[in-house]
Amino acid sequence: MPQPACIRHTDLPGTSKLFSDFSYHFDRVAQFYEHNPHDPESFSRVAAQIDYPNARRAALVAALRARNGESENLRKLAEPGTVAVVTGQQVGLFSGPAYTIYKALTAVQVAQRLSLRGIPAVPVFWMATEDHDFAEVDHVWVFGNQGVPQKLQATAQGDGKQRPVGPVTIAGPPIEQLHAILKDLPFGDEVAAAVRDAYPAGVSMGEGFQRLLQKLLAKYGLLFLDPLDTAIRAIGAPFMANALGQAAQLRLRLTERNKELADAGYHAQVHVDGKTSPFFLLENGERKTLRLKDAEYVSLLDRAADVSPNALLRPVWQDYLLPTVAYVGGPGELAYLAQSQVLYDQLLGRMPVAMSRTGFTVLDSRSEKLLNKFKLTVAQVMTPETKLKELVAAALLPPKLETKLAAGTAKITLQLDAMRTTLQEFDPTLASALDKSRGKIVYQLEK
Repeated sequence: MPQPACIRHTDLPGTSKLFSDFSYHFDRVAQFYEHNPHDPESFSRVAAQIDYPNARRAALVAALRARNGESENLRKLAEPGTVAVVTGQQVGLFSGPAYTIYKALTAVQVAQRLSLRGIPAVPVFWMATEDHDFAEVDHVWVFGNQGVPQKLQATAQGDGKQRPVGPVTIAGPPIEQLHAILKDLPFGDEVAAAVRDAYPAGVSMGEGFQRLLQKLLAKYGLLFLDPLDTAIRAIGAPFMANALGQAAQLRLRLTERNKELADAGYHAQVHVDGKTSPFFLLENGERKTLRLKDAEYVSLLDRAADVSPNALLRPVWQDYLLPTVAYVGGPGELAYLAQSQVLYDQLLGRMPVAMSRTGFTVLDSRSEKLLNKFKLTVAQVMTPETKLKELVAAALLPPKLETKLAAGTAKITLQLDAMRTTLQEFDPTLASALDKSRGKIVYQLEK
């Protein structure tokens, strides 16, 4: 049986100060979030705040039924008082990074626990089909039986313009390459078959992504939402029209929030200045950045269904569309929410509980043996290659030899330093030459 162990985020390289405090010292960041995810009562308070109109609920359920079909969770969502535990991810090739699955499973587990506590909840997966950075989602890394990472990449059909990635048709999904890599692994044929079924010829990024996740997570009843669905956009149009009419106030509040974050010692995830726009326009299949004067945004009120939110406005629009009690995100998404909180306050009047997704690092027996051999932890391995080589070398070096090398280095440098004083008095240029030689000698000893 696998041996589980916990790793603190603060032990991992690259953990931001904001996420570290969110995870372990929430009181330090409480001013940037409405609710404490570590307090079980937060969920009850949020559920009580949600005033979700019956007409919006009926329209949402109809839109989700068209995409998901009938299910027990959809029937549950149709009932007044049912809330949603929401997570999401860009529609990456072959389901994208592993944490896509971890996010979904976290949302499922939270919804189940809330339902057992008397708060009826269902898990909803927001497919980020509007994002237009195809290069960010067109590839996936997989491991074969040799443990070597290999990159598989898809090619898009089209003209390469700035288009939402969801509807992009994949010219040739690299399914056979995937099968060749996985065939010698347990369940390799089964996994490749599932991917082949999800990605037939002519499939779009969004369709393939949803089909594969539905196959992998079928027993959990996850509901999938595509924000590019025309029915969803019609439901969200009143919210977007309201946001367009308050463009100036939204930018001002975001500017103030960024200053508050900086004053508290944190880094704002999204830079905001006088030209920042929280809106894109979906037009002729493209997603165009809007750079308008504040008064000009009102000209788009009758086209609100064609307006797309940026990273800071998107979660607020999401939680207008859904009766969201909790949102499950990664470190970057939780940092977005620290800024978005002022938009929630301005436009929605409520904010869900922000929660960190569960994360896992799975080690095979070979990796575990290597860690033990070199006396390394998982956290130590998550470092640049040059640093990792130093750690491995240090583990391989016999203690007696290490002591002798350290003593020899100290003795040599001491003698060179003494020699330098005499050379400096005799000829300063010779002292400079000694400095260069000294550096080379010490470098070779350390190496």
